[in-house]
Amino acid sequence: MPRRCGIEVRSGYRPWRAGLALWLTLTGTLSPADADPPFGPSERIAMRITWVRLPAGRAVLGVADAERAGRPVLEFSLEAKSHGFFAWLTGFKVNDRTVAAWDPERGCSLGIEKRLREGRHARDQRVVLDPEAGVAEVEDPHLPARQYRVGPCVQDILSAFFVARAAGWGRDGALPAVRTLDNGRLFDLSFHPRRLERLDLPAPLGRKVATRVYEVRLVPETGVFEQQGRLFLWVTDDERRIPVRLRAKAPVGWVSADLESYRAPDRYSSRNAAAGSTRAAWRAGR
Repeated sequence: MPRRCGIEVRSGYRPWRAGLALWLTLTGTLSPADADPPFGPSERIAMRITWVRLPAGRAVLGVADAERAGRPVLEFSLEAKSHGFFAWLTGFKVNDRTVAAWDPERGCSLGIEKRLREGRHARDQRVVLDPEAGVAEVEDPHLPARQYRVGPCVQDILSAFFVARAAGWGRDGALPAVRTLDNGRLFDLSFHPRRLERLDLPAPLGRKVATRVYEVRLVPETGVFEQQGRLFLWVTDDERRIPVRLRAKAPVGWVSADLESYRAPDRYSSRNAAAGSTRAAWRAGR
């Protein structure tokens, strides 16, 4: 199946639902006014973490404007910290921070940095991706190599979730598979639809909000956390596709993250420039 920007383009996939100016490369017909992404600078998703229904911590997923090598990028960040009865009872403390840089004009990851502290497990990793050369430079004492040939325009593990969110679901309800590099492994991150469910969510989302539930298929030794098994994700059943719940298999039991507060993104200021650039690239390649 054909790929564009690390995404497997399946039959039934409708590019006009993409939400990013990047997807103009598939159609060349959307106007800039139609190209608002479902995320952008200042978006903030705060979640309450529980373990077997005991308060365990908080996680915050954010989007910010940034700059890399003189060009504007979006910075995706995920912070998770343990607190309360869970940390006291188990002695298992979590203090994770992951930051990814993503080029909205090309739709490619530029790299990721992880600082993971989970109980006795610790990991520090820095990855720099060159989308054009298809090479990843990796600093991680847990990995045997420092350079990986990954092909053009792959995503890191955090950017991959945003890329799938932007692309939207096809007729079968599945989100597109995203070519992803994580912990030295290159694979297709896939999202398999499981069911529809209504949730009571905090303002401004409200009660009985329709959501879609996906099982996220990872490969062993990958993920946004150091110790992670099966993963389920709830997103709002609308054009925003906001992640509002997460369930992850832990070494003992399940860890849950539920939406505590949500702040919508600012207007995506660079979308006109991105739209013009991607349209020109599409036309040049026809």
